[in-house]
Amino acid sequence: MAMKKRRLRGQRGKSWYRKGRDQWFITLGKKKVALRDAQGEFVRGADNEEGAVRVWHEMMALAQAPRAGEDNEVRLVLELYLQDLARRKGEEHTTVKSYAGYCRDFRDRWPGLLVRDLKPYHVYEWWESHPAWGPSMRNMTGTILKAAMNWAAAPGKGGGVIPRNPLQGMPLPRCRKRAAQVVVEDDEFNRLLGLVRSPAVRDVLVVLWETGTRPGNLALATAANLAEDGTALVFDEHNTDPASSVHKAFKKTGRALVVPLTDAARDVCLRLRLRHPEGPLFRTPNGLPWNKHRLANVVFYYAKRAGLEGRFMAYSARHSRTTALLESGVSDVDVAAIMGNTPAIIHKNYSHIAARYARQREILNRHSPAAKAE
Repeated sequence: MAMKKRRLRGQRGKSWYRKGRDQWFITLGKKKVALRDAQGEFVRGADNEEGAVRVWHEMMALAQAPRAGEDNEVRLVLELYLQDLARRKGEEHTTVKSYAGYCRDFRDRWPGLLVRDLKPYHVYEWWESHPAWGPSMRNMTGTILKAAMNWAAAPGKGGGVIPRNPLQGMPLPRCRKRAAQVVVEDDEFNRLLGLVRSPAVRDVLVVLWETGTRPGNLALATAANLAEDGTALVFDEHNTDPASSVHKAFKKTGRALVVPLTDAARDVCLRLRLRHPEGPLFRTPNGLPWNKHRLANVVFYYAKRAGLEGRFMAYSARHSRTTALLESGVSDVDVAAIMGNTPAIIHKNYSHIAARYARQREILNRHSPAAKAE
């Protein structure tokens, strides 16, 4: 039986194995490139030549994608989009990981589907295979797919990998606004706060409630972010990592985010600055920095005990404070400035507030013909 002839290590056109790293490579020009699978993991194992060849063929298909146009498989276009997203945001960014999961789930639902054959029908069928997904989830996942196809069809972005977006014009379900469902009153919050015995938990909850700022801002706040007089938390290019998610619009606008502090919030922050002059201001009872998972678990525990399960979460403080300000007659512009948003976003997410209609009715009454006659 004839022996299978193996190419020498580093020879072009063939993947090769480096024992010292337990990785498979391919030689491109003068560069040696480690092979990664669809999940971004290195191809390993001396006996995994078949897997290395499969990944190499996938890389070749991706390289040929711009010339294939509508004959590209949808999965290749999605993979190119994810690679570009990872280059722009970083492979560990939560958005990249989330998008990758949904794109690859769609790929697994429709393996081998060509761009020329892609129709809204395929998206609808994919949604039906996930009956637990509501309108908001379907809106988000549909938006991801449309964004990927828009990217691939735009010469300035995806390089014109495909001639057009086959999902252009596909209607998406309307997102369900959660703001109205997670608003709680002062007495409800005070009932929850009364159950909290840990000063570390009370501190973070009080400042969230007083300011309405995003939980992520407090999770990353340090003494450097606190104004000298303690009246505000300031996140700008001098004391904020631009790659951080502490200010959602920082990388786009370049403007500082200022979180005004009430007297109660100021007292907490000044006290914590003395205790933690370096590192995070807000920490768990065990001294760890808060993150969204730790905070979510703690809030869920106390919300359940306070009878607010499903209604109060870390973000509820922001929704509740915004709603209270609008209900008291504060303008959209002022509320947007306080919350670090735009008036358009405030109006979009909080148009449910009945008090605003009451205010409009009050204005109409003041200017009604009957009022003038009196």
